Amino acid sequence: HSRDVTFIYRDPLENIPIESREGAIDALSRSLNVRSRQSKRSRFGFTTSEDALTWVVFTYLLRSGQLVAALQRIELIAEKKPTTAPVLLLWGVPIGTTTRGIELRSQLRTPCASLKEDPTSFSEPDVIIDLGEAGLVFIEVKYRSGNDQKLDSYLGWSRYESAAGMTWRFDEVKASGCYELARNWRLLKGLANDRPATLVNLGPAKLFSGAEGERLNRFINALSPDEHSQFKKVGWSDLLEVVLTTAPNWIIQYCESRFDAVTQAQ
Repeated sequence: HSRDVTFIYRDPLENIPIESREGAIDALSRSLNVRSRQSKRSRFGFTTSEDALTWVVFTYLLRSGQLVAALQRIELIAEKKPTTAPVLLLWGVPIGTTTRGIELRSQLRTPCASLKEDPTSFSEPDVIIDLGEAGLVFIEVKYRSGNDQKLDSYLGWSRYESAAGMTWRFDEVKASGCYELARNWRLLKGLANDRPATLVNLGPAKLFSGAEGERLNRFINALSPDEHSQFKKVGWSDLLEVVLTTAPNWIIQYCESRFDAVTQAQ
């Protein structure tokens, strides 16, 4: 099956549709994690690339003016339309020139620095969507891989443990091994202040079932979400069903090349 073979393009841009290429290399070259920029650019040329898929889908939604509607239809935000235009950051890079996007990138650096992260490898959530007063959404994207798994003895955990104002049960968070999600939750809560805050795990169905699903549920149950914050699981199938209802052929074909069947997105 051709989808079981990974193709690698010498020019990473050839891995994504022509209609989607504008700004991609620039964004990769400015990703917040300086240390990973080179490998990120190389991996962007793999047909299995999570980043390439993220770029194509989310820039399409933003540029076609459908980002908010898509979030509403998968119930990530309330039905009421936000009063401010959405701001999209991918890997900590504002997409399009918006003052709020530049401010948000700067604001993201502050908690990373205060948590004593290495300045050359700051956390960079895959997707950040700022909806003004309607809230802040972080999305951790998975395509072929599962959520990362770090042992509770991993030294990085200590950075996020003693954060002020956090109500999570940190021993349980650590026991889940979901380090990237924990880091994102900490940064999200710090940036959102009193606004609604949503952390999303976007991935294939297998991410939410079996042992992987149990591990994720253990993490979610340890978070103690409140009226301002929530965690959501979103399957690629749900998102793509929304994305592709009125989409042009190029993105339908791209998504179909990445998933066995767009409506199942396994």
